[in-house]
Amino acid sequence: MSETIEFDRRKGFVALPVEVLELELTPGAFRLLVELCRMANMDGFCWPSLGQLGERLGRSKAAISGYVTALREAELISTETQTTANGYNYRLRYCVVFWKAWRASLSGKVAASSVEKVDHKGECSVHKSERLRDSKKQIHINHEPCGLSVHAKLISEWAGCTKGTPYPALRYAPSEILVASTERCVRDTASTAEVMSADIRPALEGTFTALNLIKDAGAITTAVDHIFEKGLSLTELDAFCTALREGWQPHWRKVPSPKQLDQTLKSAAITPQRAQIKLLEGYLRRWALAQKTLRPAPPCEKLPVRIGPPALSVTPTYIRGYN
Repeated sequence: MSETIEFDRRKGFVALPVEVLELELTPGAFRLLVELCRMANMDGFCWPSLGQLGERLGRSKAAISGYVTALREAELISTETQTTANGYNYRLRYCVVFWKAWRASLSGKVAASSVEKVDHKGECSVHKSERLRDSKKQIHINHEPCGLSVHAKLISEWAGCTKGTPYPALRYAPSEILVASTERCVRDTASTAEVMSADIRPALEGTFTALNLIKDAGAITTAVDHIFEKGLSLTELDAFCTALREGWQPHWRKVPSPKQLDQTLKSAAITPQRAQIKLLEGYLRRWALAQKTLRPAPPCEKLPVRIGPPALSVTPTYIRGYN
């Protein structure tokens, strides 16, 4: 008698609508659809490469490309070409068109009939030019987020004063309002950090509970300590928890590691308040040094001026034979 296969429920599962089984799909296309559903986030998006999909399914890249075309023609997925900053084609962004509404219907938030179709105009299939090209000239531009905080605005103004000048020189002197606002922000940082320390653990624990992560007391403590060291403000902590929930994959079951926490901070363009304060303190020190170099040198003492012709000095002359 064969042994019963045991499955670990903690690794998750994929729930598909019954109507998908009634579609005319090849076994390979169906397996690819299941894999895309497993990798998709809450909104149905994922970014695997052809090589990654081929390894998971045990098929060649050409076969995977054919499966993608079949799923696109069945209007089950849509694709969007991703490009690098210098214009090179990178990899496709896949969207399982029914996934977001289907997941919501399982939790009772919306009706299953609200699944909408996505327009597929302008989509292109996978081809060789979409592979990542090795280039040292690729430039990745980090766009400045909207709704800058007070600290970020101060840093931006200081950067305009110091851009392109050697330390400690400045392009132009900062305004009195800028200097006073910077000093006030630096002075008020300590009180903000004290309020923060009591709110990190409940905020992170609530986020981990919402993501249905496996509770690990040691991992949670490590995450709390790591975020506390970053010195986030309350507003930045809320933005961080929101970014963590939106970017978390459903098949990730463990508490995020410090590296994953740093990646979330970077992807959400959140600069910790403590780092911003250190930068502002550096700008204040630079301005203090620049003021010293701009002060005029003290006048030197003038030498007394002699009026009239200079006094003649008579040097005795000795002539041999007459002395």
